[in-house]
Amino acid sequence: MAAPLSTVFLAHDYMLSEVLDQIAAGLAERRVRVVRGPVTAPGPKLVYDVPGMRAQLRDVEVAVFSSRSVCGPELMDAMPRLRGIVNPTVGLETVDVAAATQRGILVGHAATLQNRTALSEATVMLILMQLYQPDRAREVMDGRRPRPRALLAERWARILSGRTVGLVGFGRIGREVARRLAGFSVRVLACGRPGAPRPDDLPDHVAFVALDELLAGSDIVSLHVTPAPGARPVMGAREFALMKPGARLINTARGQAVDERALCEALASGRLGGAALDTFEVEPLPADSPLWTLDNVYLTPHLVAQTYDGLSVLPGTALENIDRLLRGELPLYCKNPEAEPAWRRRLHAMEGPAMAGPSVEER
Repeated sequence: MAAPLSTVFLAHDYMLSEVLDQIAAGLAERRVRVVRGPVTAPGPKLVYDVPGMRAQLRDVEVAVFSSRSVCGPELMDAMPRLRGIVNPTVGLETVDVAAATQRGILVGHAATLQNRTALSEATVMLILMQLYQPDRAREVMDGRRPRPRALLAERWARILSGRTVGLVGFGRIGREVARRLAGFSVRVLACGRPGAPRPDDLPDHVAFVALDELLAGSDIVSLHVTPAPGARPVMGAREFALMKPGARLINTARGQAVDERALCEALASGRLGGAALDTFEVEPLPADSPLWTLDNVYLTPHLVAQTYDGLSVLPGTALENIDRLLRGELPLYCKNPEAEPAWRRRLHAMEGPAMAGPSVEER
């Protein structure tokens, strides 16, 4: 149970209002004071007016942000009692994790079993949809498209077996996708962040290669990376030019990983065979985006992996992460556990040795 009168900042998010309201109710039951942030709206990410919020933020011990509001160094520094940051979902592209680590602030999120299961299953589904294009079969059923004749030129479906799938990013989601692809008789190429070492426990059907080699050798490229705030997209004009002619792109990760203008040019020119996108640079996808005009693209509104199962565990996971931080323990799903020594020094400076507690190895 959290100590009375602890203070938690709780962001608003128009897409997560019910989840955040449940978190607020749980905090009230714990006698935690809740400070709510300004309301978010569809469009660009919310950047907080830090000077105008200092009085609200000065006693905050845990701050809860979603992927629709930005938490950078200035905001962290406005919370001198801050122990940790929690995202009720999994995405942390709007939190400067490096800045938090430098300050001895832990970052927790909802990297749950349900999340990685849903994302990996949905990724395989989108790969298959790009290859089989079931919407065209539905158009035939509805009479909007003539039934294809027994001509190769009129057969749009392609099998997955025997193809090469490239996974850009080989963390928890990338590994789950690779595991699910093992039964499809495909070759899997994987790469990590630049300079990342080859994993010791690489599955037998996965080859770990550099990004350029992966792009040149893959029939399908699937993204499983979150760019750092302000970083260039992982996939731009150069990367699309390296891909095999007719290759397909899948993005269930983050819109900031893709240069959408360059992607549209590669799709419109026929350089790429198609794309399936669940996330975009600006959400919702603007009505004037050229992506709407392309017939070789599947678009889903950042929803494809949002399951009943995953949603049901978000409030409890966030509350558990908050409880742990207020007790002086690492969050259940900690993004930057390497910050623990600096975090304990920060707690010691704020509260004394009792709150700093033992290290995770000693617990």
